[in-house]
Amino acid sequence: MEESGFEDSFNPTDAEIRAWAYSGEDEPMQDWDILLARPEHLPLLLELAGDPACPARETLLSSLYCVVGHTPAKDVFRESAQAAERSGDAWLETWARRVHEILDNPGTFTRSDWCGFPGYATKPVG
Repeated sequence: MEESGFEDSFNPTDAEIRAWAYSGEDEPMQDWDILLARPEHLPLLLELAGDPACPARETLLSSLYCVVGHTPAKDVFRESAQAAERSGDAWLETWARRVHEILDNPGTFTRSDWCGFPGYATKPVG
């Protein structure tokens, strides 16, 4: 295992991501939030970004927004948005509302809102 605690830092497992998220350690590399922004990580990103006790919550919220910005087929987010709506967490509910907006009105999608700075992740509620 690498010193960072990851077998392969470019392909971390859910268990490795979870352990890092609760460790309080800095991001293991530059653009870590972008590296985690993959549709296969959606359930974990929702879980961790929705936990107010998670020290890495803001980084993971950034990944949650980035995955939408980097994924061409937006329909893959429908189920995750429905789960986020039921979470009871204002940050996730806001993400879900924004996802539904681009699903219902694809012309409103602006990549920089999802991946840029300042973007939606810097304004998680509102």
